[in-house]
Amino acid sequence: MNTQEVNKARALYYGLFSSLFSFINDNEKYENIQNIITLLSANPIDEHSDKALKAMKIFLQEKGLEKLQEENNEVFFSLSTSFIPTTASFYAEGRDDGKKRVEMTNLILQSKFRKDSENFKEAEDHVSFIFSFLQTLIEQDFSQNENILINDIYINVLNDVIDLFIKKIYSHESSIFYKEAAILLKVFIELERTYLNIKINDNQKIDEEKSFHKSKKSFRKKKKRKET
Repeated sequence: MNTQEVNKARALYYGLFSSLFSFINDNEKYENIQNIITLLSANPIDEHSDKALKAMKIFLQEKGLEKLQEENNEVFFSLSTSFIPTTASFYAEGRDDGKKRVEMTNLILQSKFRKDSENFKEAEDHVSFIFSFLQTLIEQDFSQNENILINDIYINVLNDVIDLFIKKIYSHESSIFYKEAAILLKVFIELERTYLNIKINDNQKIDEEKSFHKSKKSFRKKKKRKET
């Protein structure tokens, strides 16, 4: 594959993940997800992504929009299931609106693009927005071999938190479709790190463990307040 073909595929992956990790509320978004999965299935990254894409495709064919919406809600939004944080700040500091949001906002300001607050209400360091922004950066010029801003987003915002996010989705009690999405995201992130020449930090495992306990403790507190 040449540079343009590689970048077009990367943009498709980022677009897919941006849609999957946001609130799925209409048929247009659902059809877009279906179409991207079909396109990516034609040329998977490896055998693991091949199996994941096939399973995701079958789920959508058999279950449809309603079941995808149901699982999307149970995995990311329901108060009755395990809590999965969706902002980089929460994984880094145990709370939203932290340093990662500031860092991501500053990186956005280095580009010619700005967040559309009317159509996207979540924070700048929300995983869905990060993936959407990365997709936009790639789509502005498919012929680019290197984009320093993309590397900076990985180094300063995404790299330290994305692995724990993937683990939480994969292990969530309601994940069926999203378990396959987590496998696909893991394969893609590993490939992106290789492509961008970015390594996992040595202290990342320690930070992930700390963040895991923080989010677990926060979820317990939320449930306790709800019961009283």
